Amino acid sequence: MAAAFMAVFLLTAHKWADTPVSSHRTVDTTGYVLLGTIAAGMLIRRWAPLPLLAAQSLLVGTFVACGYPHGPYFIAIAVTGITVGRTTDRRRAAVAAAGTTVLIATGELTSYYSGYVDGGWNLTVGLAASVLAGSLPIVAGALIGEHRAWRAKAEEETTRRLVDDERLRMAREVHDVVGHSLSIISLQAGVALHVLDRRPEQAQISLEAIRRTAIEALDELRATLALTRAARPRTGQPDEECPSTGTAPAQRAPATQRAAVSATPQAAAPGVGRTPLTGLGRLPGLLAEIRLCGIPVDAVTSGPLDTLPADVDLAAYRIVQESLTNVLRHAAASLVTIEVTVGDGTLSIDVADCADPPAARRAVPPGHGLTGLRERAEELGGRLTAGPSPGGGWRVRAQLPVPRPQSVAGAGGGHPTGTGGGRR
Repeated sequence: MAAAFMAVFLLTAHKWADTPVSSHRTVDTTGYVLLGTIAAGMLIRRWAPLPLLAAQSLLVGTFVACGYPHGPYFIAIAVTGITVGRTTDRRRAAVAAAGTTVLIATGELTSYYSGYVDGGWNLTVGLAASVLAGSLPIVAGALIGEHRAWRAKAEEETTRRLVDDERLRMAREVHDVVGHSLSIISLQAGVALHVLDRRPEQAQISLEAIRRTAIEALDELRATLALTRAARPRTGQPDEECPSTGTAPAQRAPATQRAAVSATPQAAAPGVGRTPLTGLGRLPGLLAEIRLCGIPVDAVTSGPLDTLPADVDLAAYRIVQESLTNVLRHAAASLVTIEVTVGDGTLSIDVADCADPPAARRAVPPGHGLTGLRERAEELGGRLTAGPSPGGGWRVRAQLPVPRPQSVAGAGGGHPTGTGGGRR
């Protein structure tokens, strides 16, 4: 840029005096030295814009005061002024604008009193040029700087919001997995301790159930944590064989979790549909766990469950899972009924426990489970209600919209129900 200004100044300066103001001096050696210094200063514009603007303003004021005509050197002042306004705070920018205007205007007035410029219109034009060249570029630069700062702040807030949303989503996943698994383990451990002396074979069954539940919970947690690791950039170093990314655990994980881990690059990207960690395809195993704890479960499904979108499939499974976890924790249910229906663009879920007697459910303070379920439903545009049933017990109802059917068989495995209905 300095070379460009230098070339323009040297090649055109001899024509600047060809103006209606005949009293202007022709640019001589002194004028060329001043112009060359103004152009050469552009070399340090990015590193010292404020000192450069002060020096250029002084040089331009001197150039004008010597009676030389106006020329494109005002463009150099404007470029430097924009840089100053963009890179400094408001106070310094205002001082710089005032100082630049005063120095150039002083040169115009000196030129007028020296007889190089006539009064009236020519003096007015010179003073107006002083104001425009000294203030307008700095104001424009300040507006540009503030706009960039606002945009950077908005992008930072958007990124922070996405990170917070992702953390909340991961926290919900961990809560559902750990809460359900620990409830099963606690109940089975109590059974094992109770029958250890009298019925060791029943204790062995309970211990096996504890082992199986712990393994499945660990595998699902590994798949969940793998989503966060997939979002980190690779450094070229080999992956460590640790509990969350080791090859052996991945080989032991069920097909649904292995598919989720393999799809994590897409899952980690903001705004991209995630492959679920699990789905309604695991509903039979979940029901078997609950029945093994001694609670009868009657489940009925209908509709094309295998065509549910991934996020709806995951949310539906978590709603059923958390509802059953609450039954294990807080109710002495004699029967749990589950209805999952897909139809007319809506997935309906109804989970009810029938307590005998009706007041057998323990009163507990509200926790994070139902709050997380409501958040899941609302994020998908659905709704969820939970409360006591008129005939006793507790009921959870949810309705989730199904935007467009798509097969998730490749990600989480096909659902046993196919496109029909069935009782589990």
